[in-house]
Amino acid sequence: MVQVSYSQFLALVAMGLAVYTSAHVQDTAQYLFPYERNHLTHTSLRDLIKSSGVSTKTKFFNFDKEKGSTKERLKSGSCKVFPGDAAWPSQAVWGDFSKLLGGALIETIPIAAPCYENLGIFDREKCAAIRENWADPYLHESDPTSVFFPIYQGRSCMPTDDPTSSNCTLGGFPVYSVNVSNVQQIQLAINFARNANLRLVIKNTGHDYLGKSSGAGALSIWTHNLKDMTFYPELTIPGYSGPALKIGAGVTVREMYAKAHEHGVSALGGICESVGYAGGYVAGGGHTPLSGLYGMAADHVMALEVVTADGRFVTASPEENPDLFWALRGGGGATYGVVTSVITRVHPKTPVVTSQFTFSTSANVSTETFWEGLRSYFEHFIPFTDAGTYSWWTLMTTTGKDFTFTLDPFFAPNHTIESFNALVKPWFDRLTELGIPFTPNTKFHTAFYPAYNATWGSDPTLSSGGSVSYVPGNYILPRKNWESPDLFNATFSTIYNHSTSGRLLFGYHQAPRNRANVDNAVSPAFRHAISFLILSAGLPGPVVDNKPTVSQIKTATDDLINNILPPFRAVAPETEQGQGGSYLNEANADQPNWQASFYGEKNYARLLKIKNRYDPLHVFYAPTAVGSEGWEVSDGEQGAQTQNGRLCRL
Repeated sequence: MVQVSYSQFLALVAMGLAVYTSAHVQDTAQYLFPYERNHLTHTSLRDLIKSSGVSTKTKFFNFDKEKGSTKERLKSGSCKVFPGDAAWPSQAVWGDFSKLLGGALIETIPIAAPCYENLGIFDREKCAAIRENWADPYLHESDPTSVFFPIYQGRSCMPTDDPTSSNCTLGGFPVYSVNVSNVQQIQLAINFARNANLRLVIKNTGHDYLGKSSGAGALSIWTHNLKDMTFYPELTIPGYSGPALKIGAGVTVREMYAKAHEHGVSALGGICESVGYAGGYVAGGGHTPLSGLYGMAADHVMALEVVTADGRFVTASPEENPDLFWALRGGGGATYGVVTSVITRVHPKTPVVTSQFTFSTSANVSTETFWEGLRSYFEHFIPFTDAGTYSWWTLMTTTGKDFTFTLDPFFAPNHTIESFNALVKPWFDRLTELGIPFTPNTKFHTAFYPAYNATWGSDPTLSSGGSVSYVPGNYILPRKNWESPDLFNATFSTIYNHSTSGRLLFGYHQAPRNRANVDNAVSPAFRHAISFLILSAGLPGPVVDNKPTVSQIKTATDDLINNILPPFRAVAPETEQGQGGSYLNEANADQPNWQASFYGEKNYARLLKIKNRYDPLHVFYAPTAVGSEGWEVSDGEQGAQTQNGRLCRL
């Protein structure tokens, strides 16, 4: 067996070398959480059914027996069973399902239902609290079915101060959810959904922008309460030896950061604290403020525990189910199985320099001067990213003539004040030369978590949920557009035209690259990235009582798809040569060419084969997830693709 110290391991990572043990040294089963040890086999399932007194047919709850070809089995119905259908499970079956779950089945009541009279639970005080806290992501996270971005749920029960204005309905919310406390319950939910031909969705926090946690007529698996975490100072598993964190499926980014800091190490997560780590974040690749040192968070996942579509509990690692291991790290969420935990390597305590400041047009700073100063910032993305740094910035305008640029923050891990000042000096000197006043608030932090707390961790607007004022989109721009003067001019002109047309723009400088030299499903666009832009199209006119009209949503969606995204796609096409693309977790549900844009052309073909191997019946569906092009949601005209309708095969 090859043995290396952690310091040697870090040196190897820095040189772009992968470290693997020569044999399966220790089975990851010994590291299972208590809730993972409570999982089903054929024998224990039979015993559970017998002891629970289930009276209905046990065929609903059994493991997949794979009788008949996949093609024949898919002919059983072109649509998932929907409430009101003859094949919809009876109340007796749902009752038996609840018994098997130990009472963990929850019938959905939309989170804003207390604002309406039609369900008989109107409560003015509860409604006022919901309205007041509607933008708080933790309000939606703590509810079994509420989601971060209700436009794609279908807006069927939005908070209102007029309880008689309309009815609250489930819409795109699942009919039932399972409040998971052990793997056994996940297995039962998957078996039931598969055998009864029910739509199945997965939710932890509901932070996904595209509605992946929603689904009309669905059964939902709610992993929010799987909060276990364990730190291992020295873990030896297939593919890795060194310090690691094992993280439960319900753990958020902030919770993981705090745990790592408690043990004097750094973990890779995103900037929004309420995002769930083990699900959509890792499945989307996981861009991170430490990407300039270590790449994507998915690059450091060493093993995952998963319940697959046949109901079986398996490990995905370099030695066990390696194709599933490849796909789960960057290949999209709600697609291949339900992840119950992740083992990720962690990194040394890392000092960070942060700097925050703003500059604007004014009586003394013309529009032309402002843009010269901003261009200088963009011109330095190559040295900034080569130095391992990262940033989050906003470019605001209300008129297309007056502009404000806010850097909040420039994030420089593994830097001192002196090295940071040397790095930014050419840009700062240019701002001074142009006469642009700015006052950097530059601070040194001894570790990552304090730096995070002082910047993104203190900004509640980053994770604000419940928005119905815009439709989202984004674009990833490659380094080669900075290496070519002509491409850089075209790229910066695109940014200029976007902003001067009166549109808001958020962005990052970042370069994740493949710094750990791993093979996984992370989008190639992130491997080439030097800038990641958050785009959006605002809904025209006022949104009355938090309920946008179909026309408003359609106008904004058409604007994003037809006007906003194409200029960025033109300067960085979604091809191997163009190296552009979009981040799949913060994109638009109606984005064309999403297979190439979100996953990469080559990756997508491989991912689809893995999807069809592990989930041939397509038990798992989510909008723009791998394989979803074979399905449609019959939601009528809602201005955008929502999850408020029957799910059917095309």
